[in-house]
Amino acid sequence: MQTETLSIRISKAESAALRRRAREEKTSQGQLVREALASYGITAKACPESGYDKIKDIIGRSRGGPADLSTNPKHLEGYGG
Repeated sequence: MQTETLSIRISKAESAALRRRAREEKTSQGQLVREALASYGITAKACPESGYDKIKDIIGRSRGGPADLSTNPKHLEGYGG
């Protein structure tokens, strides 16, 4: 999963409470925020699928061609002069 950084403005009291809660639960502040987002139904799965995600299972697959096409010099004979 790719990640991004989110910057938000919260009060000093909220920041202190978040740090305290993270210490109590022995987790990171970021993990607490991700859990809060998940409780609102905001998860990675809620994001639309990328083009890559839609075709990743077929990338690099072909049938009927030589298995050594990219490594066998005989396939490159006469190519590129």
